[in-house]
Amino acid sequence: MKFDSKRDIWIRLLIWISVGGGFINTLFAEGRLIKFVMLLTVIFVGWLWFGTNYGISKGILKIKCGPFKWYIPIKDIKSIKKTRNPLSSPALSIERLQIRYGYSSMILISPKDRDRFIELITKENGNIIVDT
Repeated sequence: MKFDSKRDIWIRLLIWISVGGGFINTLFAEGRLIKFVMLLTVIFVGWLWFGTNYGISKGILKIKCGPFKWYIPIKDIKSIKKTRNPLSSPALSIERLQIRYGYSSMILISPKDRDRFIELITKENGNIIVDT
């Protein structure tokens, strides 16, 4: 099952006003290189924005954020905790889930339907400690 990332309005405004302002500013700049670099930046940020999602399939949690991908065996997940941790992560909302897995690894994600996400993960691995 696929879960889209929740997207906070303030993160949307922060990212797209910054990138849009930079893009508009480069339209009036001299030189093709700066315009090309800014165009690549807009494309990359768009890829991150529209390409962030989470999938649960065949015992694997697949996390995608643009070109970045993580594959976490659900059997390796130790705990899930609701958090508002602002660390950089493949999450587009401050309402996040902290997932601890493996020996000491941790990742933050922000599925739109956090409760359904937790339900499906714990159905596959009943040993996960859930702290809401």
